[in-house]
Formats: sequence, C-alpha cells, structure tokens
Amino acid sequence: MNVGAILLAAGNARRMGADKLMADLGGRPLALHAFEAFLAAGFDRPIVAVAPGGAVGALLADRARLVPVADHALGMGHSLAAAVAAVPGDWTAALIGLADMPFVRPATLRALAAASASHAIVRPVFDGTPGHPVAWGRDHFPALAGLRGDKGGRDILACSPPVPFACDDPGVTIDVDTPEALAAARGRFL
Repeated sequence: MNVGAILLAAGNARRMGADKLMADLGGRPLALHAFEAFLAAGFDRPIVAVAPGGAVGALLADRARLVPVADHALGMGHSLAAAVAAVPGDWTAALIGLADMPFVRPATLRALAAASASHAIVRPVFDGTPGHPVAWGRDHFPALAGLRGDKGGRDILACSPPVPFACDDPGVTIDVDTPEALAAARGRFL
C-alpha cells in the first residue's frame, strides 16, 4: 500500500469572515497545525489544494505539492477534484484532510493509513461522531475527480458508505470554521 495525503486549504472561510487558515493558533497559523500533523505522521510532501496566490500556498510551498484551484470559490468539490487529479499513479489510497482541523493526532493519521484499502473508504469515528480526514481508496478517485459544487464527497459517501474506524482522537471532530470555534481552539493552548 502506498498511501498519500491531501490537505484542502483553498476555502473561502465564509463563516469566519476572514482568512481563518492564517489565523494565529498557539503562535502558528491554523493551517500549519494540520499540515505538520501529516508530516509528523510520515507523509512526505502532501498535496495541498490552495487558492492561487494565497498566503497558505506561500507558507507551505517548500514542503508541499501545491495545487492552485482557480475555481475554489465555487465550492469544496472543485478543490477535491483538482487535488485528486494531481495524485501520483502509485497511490493506492489518500487521506483527505481539512486545513481547519488542527487537532488530529499524527498517530491517528498513521492508523487510518494502515486501515486503508484501494477499494474502501475509511472514516474515523470518535465517540459515535464521524470525522476527518477520510481515507479514500484509489477505486473512488474517479468519482472524487468529477466533483463540483460545495458538497465535497458527501454524495459519494451516501452511495458508498465508509468503513467506520473507531479512534480515541477527539481532534477528528474539531474544525475551526467560526470565530467562536477559533476562540475555543485558542483556549486549548492556554
């Protein structure tokens, strides 16, 4: 198995009202937490979907394979499609994570990668709540590459229910998409 990592970091932050991915969290930009968790888990040069010319791309350029998504404003589906189109031919699966989820543990990422399979979708579950990142087997890449709009992979998951992966990592359910969520995340560093 050759499992790679994709980080979606091209969103518009409509609920935040500002560039949340560059917001300070514990002395570092928010997006850096999720990205560095992938590096700590052993993923070399993750693919990162970014807004063209954005600050996140400049922040990660030396350590990531950047995929500028010109139509990112049309929704997450466009970012997913662009990132999956950049996947190397030898990947059997990809962990697709969100840059606004700063608390996922590297050990969880390694365990998800180990549980992945080319035919399966594996989704972490903490205390009964499904989370992210999701491990997508290569058999599902064509469907991901055809996505458009703002639903992400939701419709694919409805047709191909994921294998639940029970974990003890609350980080798989914590995203930072509102000012209140950012304040709560900052409270974890006090």
